[in-house]
Amino acid sequence: MKDIIPWGEINLKGRNSGSFHTKCPNCAHNHSRGKKNQEDLSVDLGLGKAFCHRCEAVSFRESNDEKRNYSSVIKNYQLPVQEWKNKTELSDKVVKFFENRKISQATIKNCRITQEKQYQPQLKKEVENIVFNFFEGYKLVNKKYRSAEKAFTQSKGAKRMFYGINDISGFDEVYIVEGEMDKLALYEIGIKNCISLPSGANDTDDTWENAEQYLKNVKRFHIATDCDEKGEAVAEKIAQRLGRWKCDRIRFKNKDANDDLIEGRDVLEKAVSKPIPYPVSGTYTVESLQENVFKLYDEGIPKTIYPKRYYFGNFRQVFSTMRGHLVTGTGIPSHGKSEFTDWLVMNLIHDYDLKGSWFSPEHHPMELHQTNFISKFFGKPFFKEIDGIPRVTRSEIEVYKNWANERIYLTGPDGDQAPTWDWLLDKFKEQMYSFGIDIFVIDAFNKVLFNGKGNKLDLINECLTKLTSFAQRHNVIIFLIAHPTKMQKNEDGVYNCPNLYDVAGSADFRNQTHDGYTIYRHFENDAKKISEGTDFINMKTKFGFQGEIGSKVSFNYHKPSGRFYAKGIQFKNEPLVSNIAEQERINFQSPSQEGYNFQNQEDEILF
Repeated sequence: MKDIIPWGEINLKGRNSGSFHTKCPNCAHNHSRGKKNQEDLSVDLGLGKAFCHRCEAVSFRESNDEKRNYSSVIKNYQLPVQEWKNKTELSDKVVKFFENRKISQATIKNCRITQEKQYQPQLKKEVENIVFNFFEGYKLVNKKYRSAEKAFTQSKGAKRMFYGINDISGFDEVYIVEGEMDKLALYEIGIKNCISLPSGANDTDDTWENAEQYLKNVKRFHIATDCDEKGEAVAEKIAQRLGRWKCDRIRFKNKDANDDLIEGRDVLEKAVSKPIPYPVSGTYTVESLQENVFKLYDEGIPKTIYPKRYYFGNFRQVFSTMRGHLVTGTGIPSHGKSEFTDWLVMNLIHDYDLKGSWFSPEHHPMELHQTNFISKFFGKPFFKEIDGIPRVTRSEIEVYKNWANERIYLTGPDGDQAPTWDWLLDKFKEQMYSFGIDIFVIDAFNKVLFNGKGNKLDLINECLTKLTSFAQRHNVIIFLIAHPTKMQKNEDGVYNCPNLYDVAGSADFRNQTHDGYTIYRHFENDAKKISEGTDFINMKTKFGFQGEIGSKVSFNYHKPSGRFYAKGIQFKNEPLVSNIAEQERINFQSPSQEGYNFQNQEDEILF
């Protein structure tokens, strides 16, 4: 861990704003580090941080706002006892464990690894533990305990923060690893600007929100999570949050950084020396695309996403979409395009473990929109019994909350702020970082204001270009609901079915969108033997393997729940999450709680 300079010891030269250089008190106390009169300490008064380019010591100004972070104003974090003691007199068994992992005693000491007795809920007794101490500035914000039996626990109610957050201060590049041992491994080969996820391969929103001030000015991220299925998945989510153009991927010869170090220092050094950029620079060589080319060769056509549940019938053959696509949905008012899109996206979120954000002013207030989601989630009405189906219970609402809390987000402007396209795309960028959003829903196009004035066709074209570019650049899916012009009735007095060229304002809704569909409702007419139902019609798919343009799936609308069931499929009163394993995952214990198990079955501990 870096030395921390008390803020009060820094000569601020009478300034109260801006950035400047001054003498480093830490270097002045240690003359062997160079000339004590050199001004190697960079001070940024705006950020309240300082970094010495010679000794790499850091300093943090503790403001009133920072103090409030630990109060109920923001979140009820519980700090461990701040009487931290340098308990680095580790037992021989613990030192031997680290030596077997090729971690030196110098690294153990510098990273403030300690050994303490602590009650392990999993073992139901007090045992000796290795302790990873999480510091943020001067404060000890969390302790992570690891026992000889591979049981893990953390300080109860602790603030979720990356392990080693102080170590990245002053660096333009940051390494992100999956576990504390991997951070120690990189430290062992001289890479100190590294942070570790606090709960293994779990990607939690509040960890990123808590660390935003430390990461927002970083220019390059080296994602060095494990090279297994979970490590690859969390690497994708990290790149999604941070912006793929700012990231590259480090792949180890073995499972992770520590395993490479065990095989040999040169093995780990070779791995980190060859980062693989995510291909979003704007200029692509064959080599930069080689991995994806071979993936297509080995696996065939790209994977598309579509709802997997039985009640969508043969939807997969009709329509599917892909990351990086703009999807435009249209339909005559009251035909159910918003209801169907909500149901579709909810299923995509569930089936592929994604996150979605809705900008939907037509569903205001937002809590009413949530009641629609709750009804769809359980297949039950929210407000009262309908057609013999009872309303959802309070306990079921709690289950939905646990499922949706880090999956479904609603977006709206604050106060009298105007919802312009620039504002909305900036908000989406914020949500990409804070929440790792995969799907954005805009309902509807005409509810967002253009930023400038001019020809309407030009403004629509410019807006759609921004949306397609945003989807491609950030590797997300955007569902855009757009109203058609007033449709004409046919000779039977029924409105004609609109297509994407009928969307009000411009043919670019058909030309620019990657994929598109129409929701068309048939109203019951006994005289003409027409039964009520709703059609989903594929109006455009970019690639032939995504579906068949012009084909459709016919659905029945289930009024009590707001769900759609393909015709011929009976309604079942079951929740969206319908099996025990998934229910247990919803009720998964938060990593910030005492007793959370981070057990890694492949790891071995010898003390």
